[in-house]
Amino acid sequence: MKDKALLLLYITFLIWASSMHSVESLLAILLLLLVLLALLPVKAREKLRVLKRTFLSVFLFSLFVPLPYFVVGLLTGENRLDYLLMINARTFAMTMSTFMFLETANLFKALDFSKNLSLLLVLVSSHALSYARVLKEFADAFKSRSPSRRMKKEDTKHYLIRVLSYFFDKSKETSEDIYTAMKSRGFYHD
Repeated sequence: MKDKALLLLYITFLIWASSMHSVESLLAILLLLLVLLALLPVKAREKLRVLKRTFLSVFLFSLFVPLPYFVVGLLTGENRLDYLLMINARTFAMTMSTFMFLETANLFKALDFSKNLSLLLVLVSSHALSYARVLKEFADAFKSRSPSRRMKKEDTKHYLIRVLSYFFDKSKETSEDIYTAMKSRGFYHD
């Protein structure tokens, strides 16, 4: 029951936070989330991991979405600083709440009220675990083929390109297989 209540609270928070447009309100929400994180009944190492994941995720998101929009605004003479701050604060709040939810709730128990959602979670989890295993195998293979501690920049670049290419192709193949399987069961009406 606790997990279902946390899921409902989490979804309500996401809807509420996504409707906020004031940077000051979003910063107040961030402060509240930091206080809640400090009060969470988990180890300090997990709390630091939540913060680290949040910062990394928001940084990567900001690098590709709001920052280019802001730079284009500067080039065209528009001031988009408020937008940049609002989007980053909102993203930080929503990402941090997601990691906090995943740290405290059991998603399988939270979704056990729906057979379809539970099945979907099992499918997604199995794909994520298999992708994580393959990524670890790629990393181990790269380390075993690179005996020196200092990797050449070209080798690292080639490795990253191959890994991204593999995962892109594998995702495309998997999605086509799932689409075909679901279509044969009558889920899509083209």
